[in-house]
Amino acid sequence: MKTPKAAAIHDLSGIGRCSLTAAIPILSAMGIQPCPLPTAVLSNQTGFSKYELVDLTDHMESFGQCWAPWYGQFDAVYTGFLSNPKQAQVTRGLVEKLRSENTIVLVDTVLGDHGIRYPIFDEEMCRRVRELAFDADVITPNLTEACLLAGEPAEAAQDMQTRAELIQLASYLASQGPGAVVITGIRDEDRVANLAYSKEDSRCFWETNQRIEYSYSGTGDVLASVLCGGLTRGFPMGEVLRNACRFIGMALEETAEAGTDPREGILFEPFLGELIEMF
Repeated sequence: MKTPKAAAIHDLSGIGRCSLTAAIPILSAMGIQPCPLPTAVLSNQTGFSKYELVDLTDHMESFGQCWAPWYGQFDAVYTGFLSNPKQAQVTRGLVEKLRSENTIVLVDTVLGDHGIRYPIFDEEMCRRVRELAFDADVITPNLTEACLLAGEPAEAAQDMQTRAELIQLASYLASQGPGAVVITGIRDEDRVANLAYSKEDSRCFWETNQRIEYSYSGTGDVLASVLCGGLTRGFPMGEVLRNACRFIGMALEETAEAGTDPREGILFEPFLGELIEMF
């Protein structure tokens, strides 16, 4: 039986469960071969006060050229944090080389959070990520990033009050290209919600987790990785989103009980067995 391949274009952090350190074990547990193409290597993720970073932007195209024998053979292409406009532009070119007619392209659009655009990004970066996102099949912005992709200021996320407004935003983003839009990290009283919108049939899916005291780094990466794995395996969006939230809920509860430093991310490793059973 053929094992599906997923090209994962992300950074690699030694400490902190995010990007490739989330994508590789999760995709592997779901029966998918992760093929990482690193954008940068970090000593630890950037939420810590001190870190070392080796930027690989200038090597990405040559890395991709070495993959030429496998162009068109990937079942999924999955991109995450990109550090500069050139990197986003190079990634867009790589996606076009790596994808085939049946490839699922999932873009996790990392631009900001909590109504604030990350200070390292400017308007050019937003434009490049928007171009990449609108070429994708599935995008997974948080609410702030969804506003930025729609050409709205990051602060507009603070004014989104109703589910109808969120669905309208997701529908607009889908009209720009993606077949599915998953808006993550929506505050819903004492819950955190995730909304998935399917352009094909205008169906919406709404799944929540209990909101806890801390905001843990990399939770969105875990969600996007499970979505990538489940959709690549052919499961329907509603089921994939529901199981992804179940998986994250178990990990969040364990993480809170363990008193883990939020910068180290959520303890998903003990629940990879449950993830295997879900899919």
